Amino acid sequence: MESSSWVAVEASTDRRARARELSRIHSDAVAGAKPKGIREPISLSWRRCASAGVDPEQGSAPIECSADEAAERWRTHPLSLAEPILRELLADVRSDDDQVILACDADGSLLWIDGEPAVLDAGHEIHLEPGALWSEVAAGTNAMGTALAVDHPIQVFSAEHFTVPVHGWTCSAAPVHDPETGRCLGVIDLSGEMTTAHPHSLALVTAAARMVEAELGRRAAMEHERLRAMWQARLSRRRLATAVLSQAGTVVLTTPDRWIDGLIEVPDGGGALRLPEGGEAISEPLPGGEGFLVWRAGTSAPRAPAPSALRPLRVNALGRDRASAGDAELSPRHSEILVLLALEPDGMTPERLAREIYGEDGLAVTARAELSRLRRVLGNRLPRGGNGLTGPVDADFIAVADLLKDGRIDAALESYAGPLLPESTVSAVVEARERLDLELRQACLADGGSDVLAAWLETSAGHDDIEACRALVRALGEDDPRAPAAISRLRRLSREPDRHT
Repeated sequence: MESSSWVAVEASTDRRARARELSRIHSDAVAGAKPKGIREPISLSWRRCASAGVDPEQGSAPIECSADEAAERWRTHPLSLAEPILRELLADVRSDDDQVILACDADGSLLWIDGEPAVLDAGHEIHLEPGALWSEVAAGTNAMGTALAVDHPIQVFSAEHFTVPVHGWTCSAAPVHDPETGRCLGVIDLSGEMTTAHPHSLALVTAAARMVEAELGRRAAMEHERLRAMWQARLSRRRLATAVLSQAGTVVLTTPDRWIDGLIEVPDGGGALRLPEGGEAISEPLPGGEGFLVWRAGTSAPRAPAPSALRPLRVNALGRDRASAGDAELSPRHSEILVLLALEPDGMTPERLAREIYGEDGLAVTARAELSRLRRVLGNRLPRGGNGLTGPVDADFIAVADLLKDGRIDAALESYAGPLLPESTVSAVVEARERLDLELRQACLADGGSDVLAAWLETSAGHDDIEACRALVRALGEDDPRAPAAISRLRRLSREPDRHT
C-alpha cells in the first residue's frame, strides 16, 4: 500500500471542500452504495465497522471506566514514560493549531490527554476523554482505533470517521511497540478540529512513537544489565543449564553460555515450557516479579506446580476500596472483578462479567481487556483462556462468612475489617456486602452477649445500630463500667433518624 494511503490531506488541500466531498461519500455508503473516492485503509475500516455493528449516525466511543481509574492505569502503563515527549510535541504544534495529544492502550482505552482547555472541552462532547474506549469495533473508524487495527500510523480526516458525531475532527495516530517483544503497547495521537489537518501531523506522531520505543529499549537494556550483575555470580555456581530472563522473556544471562537465546515465551507465573530448539525447561518468577529463572528439565527436574499445589491467594477486600491480592494493591475496578471471581468458583464468562460490572450495555471486549490487565498482576492464578481463578483463594470476606456458618461469632468479628469494597456500586458487590453485614449483625443479635454486641457496635457497619445498642444496654449489668457509655450512646441514637430500629 502506498505511503500516501495513510495520509488524509496534502498541504495544499482545501479542507472544507474535501470535508463536503467526504460527507457525500459517507452518506452514500451508509445508504448502501459502494464508497468511491476514499483511501483504501478507510474503505476497509468502514467494512470492519459495519460488520461490527457500529452505528454510523449516532455511534460514539463508550465510557468504559472513570477518569480516576484511567489515571491509575496510566500511572503503571509502559507508555507513561512518554509524557515528556508528548508534551514537547504538543508545545511544537500549539503555536500553529489548537490540538490535543493523547495516548491509548493496546485495547484502545484512552488513558491520558492534554491540550488547550477549549479543545479538551470540545473533546468531551465526543467522549475524547480518559476512560473512553476508542477501538475501531467500539467507536468506528478513527485514527487511534484504526492504527491499532492495522498496526500502522494513519491519519483520519472529517467524514472519513465512520460515525457522524466525529466528522468535525481530524486525528493522526501511530502505534508504539515493545522493543523486546514487538507487542503493540498502544498508540499516541494528535487530534483537533478538521481545519487543523496537515500531513506533517502524521509525521510528528510517528516520530514521537519511534522516540518512545527508543526510550523503552534504553530502559530495557539497563534492566538487562542490572539482572546480569545481580545473577552472574549465582548462576556460575549452578550445575544445571540455567538462564535468567527479563520479565518480557528476553534471555539476558545463561550458563553454560548461550544454551538458549533470544525471546522465550514463559507461562504467566512460571511453569513448564517448550524450548525453541526442542526439549523442555522449567521456569519460576524471580523475587519481585523482575523476570524468570529457567533451567533445563531432566528426569528428576521439578515439575510446575499443579493448581491444587499453589499457595492460597490471599485477598483482602473488607473495609477498603482497593483490594489486595498477595502483595499487590489493585485498582478499584480490578478489585471489583477479583471479588466477583472469588465469589464464583466456576468463573464468569466475559459477557456475564461485562453485564455485572457495566450493566446491560457492557461490552465483552471491555471485560476481556480488564481480565488481561488483571492477569498481569495475578499471573497463573488467572490463566489465559480461562474465566475464573485457579487454585485456592483465601479471601477475608469469604473467611468471615465461613466463620459465621461455623458459629464462631467472636472470630468472625475479629476478622471483619469493615464492609466489602464500601465505595463499589456494582450490584453483585453491593449484594455481597449487604448480605455479609446482615448475616454478621443477625448473628450478634442472636448471640446477645455483651462482648459480641459491643464488638459489633465498634464496626463501621454496626456503629449506629440502635437495636444492637438497646440489646447491649439490656445485656450489661448495672455495675458494669460500660453501662453509662452504652446508655449515653442509645440516647444519642434515639434522637437521630434513619437508624436500625
